[in-house]
Amino acid sequence: MKRWTNVLGRGGTVLIAISLALLLVSLIPQINLGTSAGRMPVLPEQVFATGSRVLTPQQGFQVKVTVEGTINVYLLEVGSEEPYSESMLFADAAELQEFLEANPNLIIWDYNLEDGYFERYYAPTKVMNATLVFYNPSSADAILDYEVTLTSTVAPGEKVRNIAYWAAPIGIILALPWLLNMWKQRKQS
Repeated sequence: MKRWTNVLGRGGTVLIAISLALLLVSLIPQINLGTSAGRMPVLPEQVFATGSRVLTPQQGFQVKVTVEGTINVYLLEVGSEEPYSESMLFADAAELQEFLEANPNLIIWDYNLEDGYFERYYAPTKVMNATLVFYNPSSADAILDYEVTLTSTVAPGEKVRNIAYWAAPIGIILALPWLLNMWKQRKQS
């Protein structure tokens, strides 16, 4: 029994140390890899798509959009193994709607903005292509201000923090009997 207490206790302390290290790694700030921004009018029923970007779990995609009028914002995802057009340009709104109806599993974001501000951050869980699409569904012109920033981190922050949050309590539970046993032995001697 004493041998198992020692093994589990030392394993628990290793888990605590690993969770603290992961927590520290997740706090390292992200690096800005590049930003593209623009201001443009989007005519009624017009579709505008940014270029396709390959993202990894260490990279993030931050989007800031200000709209005067009505705009639908889509972030579309396709696995890296599938062919994807360079800028995912749709000839018209009907072609976009056909694509969205045929591929609902590829839609990450689908937001309707009306005279407002939109800011979102997305970090994928796998290597994938991402394309940001703006569509004006109304019969009036819309003015679109957008900024797209590609960021990079040492490790996927959310995942690493979740692992750290689970590993620390498990490590404490495993190490506690061993630490109590060591404390009792020191008290007796």
